[in-house]
Amino acid sequence: MTHEIDPARRQFNGLLAGMAAIAAGGPLRTALAAQAASRGVAFDVDTSPGPVETASALKDFSSYIDAFNRSDFDGFSRFYLPDIDFRGRGGTFAGRDAVLAFYRGVKSKMRETLTIRGLVVGRRQWVADVVTELHANEDWPDFPTGAIKKGETRRSENFIWYELEGRKFKRVRSGRHSGNPAPTSPPQPVVVADASQPAFRAEDFAAYMDAFNKDDYAAFGDHYTDDVKLVIAGDRALSGRQAIFDFYKTVKSQTRRTIQINRLVTTPGLFAAELQSEFLALQDLPDFVAGPMKKGGRIFINTFVIYELKGGKFWRIRSAEYRKENRGA
Repeated sequence: MTHEIDPARRQFNGLLAGMAAIAAGGPLRTALAAQAASRGVAFDVDTSPGPVETASALKDFSSYIDAFNRSDFDGFSRFYLPDIDFRGRGGTFAGRDAVLAFYRGVKSKMRETLTIRGLVVGRRQWVADVVTELHANEDWPDFPTGAIKKGETRRSENFIWYELEGRKFKRVRSGRHSGNPAPTSPPQPVVVADASQPAFRAEDFAAYMDAFNKDDYAAFGDHYTDDVKLVIAGDRALSGRQAIFDFYKTVKSQTRRTIQINRLVTTPGLFAAELQSEFLALQDLPDFVAGPMKKGGRIFINTFVIYELKGGKFWRIRSAEYRKENRGA
């Protein structure tokens, strides 16, 4: 991660770092580097496998969730590679056995059920929008995400990024979207790719983000529908292009914010991006939206963002916070 003041230098260093990371991974990463270079982008791009494979992926993922909800440990763990890297809100675990030990402990003290709301299906990566409901069967004062009392029920909505080998998970990372999602009754259809729409191109997304980083509101705002809605991790909702502009103008008057694209999974009408934001405080900000900052301090936030399209433009944008690091001045 670089911290140079000059934006051109930052972009160049980011390109070098991205290409170095790709090159370090052997033949697969070499192929991905060639794919990215052919698109003129410096981040990992995954694409839709097509409607038949998307339907098959949704069926497999639904089977995984069903087995999890039934506490069928053999059933859901068959989706894990032995050396899975699992980074959930409850902790980080290396290997299938460690993940299973964690869930056996959780499910001995509470009922945990998952509901799928959406699934972005790429060839190598899936990004799921999942609602988690926890019902405590006993007091658990040191529960990893906060003390919970017997009989208490908690709900959260999380975006979960799965990296696959075949149809098995080799890396799983979870980011929080909402701490109190509204229940859906009756259950709604799972949001997946819309074959009637084109996929959003990686190079167009790179141009959108470049315009954002340059404060070119006309250019990045052109990607929004008139009725666009942005929901930021932490439950802040903004409706309409002007409300989004006003929010970002406030943020950008207080900090120098730049966004780097790490990964993109693009499918017809729906795509997901992993983004890394850097905020450099231009003044003391005790009430800053991302947390208190001192002048010269930096906050880095990794987010998973799901974009839904209408007429080729963004009409619903929702983000989940995966990781945040506050570096003081």
